[in-house]
Amino acid sequence: MKTVSDKDIKFLLKDPRADRPTLISIVYRYDNQRFVYSTGLTIDPYQWDADKQRAHINQKARSVRETYQTINAGLDRYRTTLKTILTRLQLANVPFDNRTIKQHLEAETGRVKKVKPTPVVEREREPFTAYIERFVRLAEDGKRLNAKSARYSRFTLASYRLLKRLLEEYHTETGNPVDYDAYSLTFYHAFKIWLTSRGLTLNYVGCLLKNLKILLKQAYGDGLHTNTIFQHKDFKKFSEDVDSVYLTSDELTAIYNLNLSSTPGLDRARDLFLIGCYTGLRFSDFTQLRPENIKDRILTRKTLKTSERVSVPLNSKVLAILAKYNGVPPQPISNQRLNDHLKELCKRAGLTERIEVSRTRGGSNELRYPEKWELVGTHTARRSFATNAYLAKVPPVSIMKITGHRSEKMLLRYIKVSSEQNAMMLLDHDHFQ
Repeated sequence: MKTVSDKDIKFLLKDPRADRPTLISIVYRYDNQRFVYSTGLTIDPYQWDADKQRAHINQKARSVRETYQTINAGLDRYRTTLKTILTRLQLANVPFDNRTIKQHLEAETGRVKKVKPTPVVEREREPFTAYIERFVRLAEDGKRLNAKSARYSRFTLASYRLLKRLLEEYHTETGNPVDYDAYSLTFYHAFKIWLTSRGLTLNYVGCLLKNLKILLKQAYGDGLHTNTIFQHKDFKKFSEDVDSVYLTSDELTAIYNLNLSSTPGLDRARDLFLIGCYTGLRFSDFTQLRPENIKDRILTRKTLKTSERVSVPLNSKVLAILAKYNGVPPQPISNQRLNDHLKELCKRAGLTERIEVSRTRGGSNELRYPEKWELVGTHTARRSFATNAYLAKVPPVSIMKITGHRSEKMLLRYIKVSSEQNAMMLLDHDHFQ
């Protein structure tokens, strides 16, 4: 069953050469047939953008501009309504022709007195949680691609399945519906409070709500509902800066110099982690390197998460690690296992400084003072690379070329520089001489 998309539905003028307002028709082609239906909206041809199939809205006079904005809004409603009708008929396995489509469209738009069209009962609309599961399965099979026409990462799809499970648990515990029509700002706040009450961190809850927005938008685009609450400015993802740590160049050298000959598992974990620290790659990338990625001291790879192609100059420590494995990057290990090994490695390297950590969990601010080794994880590698490169006065634009960040604002979230370090960096600046 081919999903109906926006590009399948077009708008054409009845008489593009007319010197007076002419009708706008909605057109849909299917199975070598052509459905044409008058929207009842009219426009002067010179005010029509044939490429965008919309009225121009660049008029100087506000009152005139609003007229054409109203026309465009009417066309959007027609397209959404027709997509919904076609999708419901497909899901119900109801064969359709021009007469059937017209009958449903006129009933939905109120153009004529409602008649009883071919039965399409509510059960035929796929529930939202079932849609999420189908969406993930299609993405896993490569039949659904992301906005960059690339396959979704398994981490992203796992987070979508987690959202589905939490929505089902929320429905079971509260009795509140979780289907398309249920979503509103009231639902948003109630679901956020419910997630927070489970002891989840603020950033974790924010990511879940971001995924909810994404999947509601996808279902809307597939014509399964007409609820646009996901577009509301208050229906949003939120986050807070967390006190994440990075490892200094000296600390990385201390880990590099550890004698791990008697513990090959720790040894391989250390080497993988240091490659990440000295290249700025994510865990999903630095654990999946191949010899073909490395040539003439340059590592080049298309990142899994963003599909950005990055090139990284390799320092002597990374080259020594690769030589240790005869030029073949170390065999990968799981994220959880590497995290466990990292804490042992950092503890052996003497990273026992107490760090103040603050974050919001369960709606309350938590303040604790763990030792530094307790806070190190796989993502510390990427943060350490960005911060050490910045402290070494590598231009931010050059760092972004390696990390794949598209804005300096995003890069700065990774750079953990204290006020004292910042002052030391500025000592030699002309302004402070």
